Amino acid sequence: MPLSEVRAGMHCTGLSVIRGTEISSFDVEVLDVIAQEAGLRGPRMLVRASGAAVDASGIGQGFSGSPIICGGRNAGAISEGLGDYGNHVVLATPIEEMLGDRPARPAGARRDPRLARAARPLAGPLTVSGLSSRTRELLMRAADRAGLMMLAAPAAPAGGYAPVDLGPGASVAVALSTGDVAVGGVGTVTYRDGNSVWAFGHPLDGLGRRSLFLQDSYVFGVISNPLGIPPALSYKLASSAGHVLGAATSDTVASVGGTIGAEPPSIPLNVVARGGDGRQVVLESRLADERGLGYGAGLSLVAPLAASQAVEGLTRSVGPVTFSLCMRFRVRELGRPIGFCNPYFAVDRAMADLRKAGDLVDSFDLAPLHIERADVRVSARPGVTEDVLVDADASRRVRPGERIRVRLVVQRRRGGGRRLITGSLRVPRSLPPGRHTIRLAGNGQTFSSSGSLMGEFETIVIEFLSPGDEEPEARSPRQLGKALGRLHHPLGIEARLKRRGLGLVVRSSDVSYGGRVPLTLRVVRRRR
Repeated sequence: MPLSEVRAGMHCTGLSVIRGTEISSFDVEVLDVIAQEAGLRGPRMLVRASGAAVDASGIGQGFSGSPIICGGRNAGAISEGLGDYGNHVVLATPIEEMLGDRPARPAGARRDPRLARAARPLAGPLTVSGLSSRTRELLMRAADRAGLMMLAAPAAPAGGYAPVDLGPGASVAVALSTGDVAVGGVGTVTYRDGNSVWAFGHPLDGLGRRSLFLQDSYVFGVISNPLGIPPALSYKLASSAGHVLGAATSDTVASVGGTIGAEPPSIPLNVVARGGDGRQVVLESRLADERGLGYGAGLSLVAPLAASQAVEGLTRSVGPVTFSLCMRFRVRELGRPIGFCNPYFAVDRAMADLRKAGDLVDSFDLAPLHIERADVRVSARPGVTEDVLVDADASRRVRPGERIRVRLVVQRRRGGGRRLITGSLRVPRSLPPGRHTIRLAGNGQTFSSSGSLMGEFETIVIEFLSPGDEEPEARSPRQLGKALGRLHHPLGIEARLKRRGLGLVVRSSDVSYGGRVPLTLRVVRRRR
């Protein structure tokens, strides 16, 4: 239906999924037609929704794209809320604009700057599926603290559900990742022509060309909040981990469009966590590969979430954990995988390294890089053994370039006794004769509280949704491999001379060392 034929007082029908995958209908009354304003991307219809399907909750996030059928013809899609109490009065995007023909300003349309200022898209946040309750809570709190909105939903009903034919009114997800950890925006299909689908009635990001997963979505229900003021909004609790049915290929100011059939290019992400008792947790996801468009593959977001989920699933607790983690990328251009391995005593440190690795790969664009798969391997056991360095001693007289034996006294935390351990240190060749003080310190990490892990999640969310403009340093796949390798940082007791690092005196992957002590050496001239 052309916008020129839409009139105030028209009684139409809206279509959307309220629960499960079945499409429900509700009444829509056209209140007016609003001319384009600075706060809107084009003319809009002002409508009121009513009926059993929406009376309790009103229109909330996830309803965006719900088609409005007037006299058997599609007039447009619900797209923006206005913050009214009850969430029943909303704006709708004309179908003409969604299909690519921006309509001329209709005769008799009224201007209303106040409505333009109040309008907000109804599917702005990303929905994450497949996370445990604790990881979900931390991620949502971190996003809220960062001033961003993310929603969390279960991955699917226990009994599963059949794939959905994406027709007008069906719930749809446009996803950056799918599988055990899924991240995407959820809305409603507005229009379908053959295998072409239009949805949302507003942009996901407004980036133009896209290459994301086009999926169906299961709606667990509508969470009602009548205030209509962020963050107190009604929204659909809907999964972003549905069946992949095609590819979302456009993200414009008025809609998100895609094609049913061929899927977008993707990168498999496999996370395996193993415990000493033989138990293991396996998470398999696929990441939409938009690196050719300059948008990365979501590695810096999804890999840390999946690894955190795997560690928690393996230990079945949120307490201290000792673990090692390796991330490897199999690249067609190189004969060997690239990546890094590290021991960890704190989950947030591991998440930070995974985020950095994801950033390096997502931003690399100076040479062809065909990533065949990404693998994360974790070996973990509950608990952390912590020792504090309390004293150190070595030979009284040493020579430049000589490797010396260092005796260290450490004490077990929480009432443990003291013990003696030994390590080795090479005296710098450049040291002149005289007395020199070397600082020894444990670089082990303390147990991550919820606060520190939430802080890392906050950084992950901010940097993923608002990436910086720094150019990657690596200029070839081989240089990228070296950059990833520099994320390797062994743990133990390290030595420093002023600002100069002298390496590890003691290396450890099962004891977290803390504390610091001075070690005074008397350097004599080298033998001739």
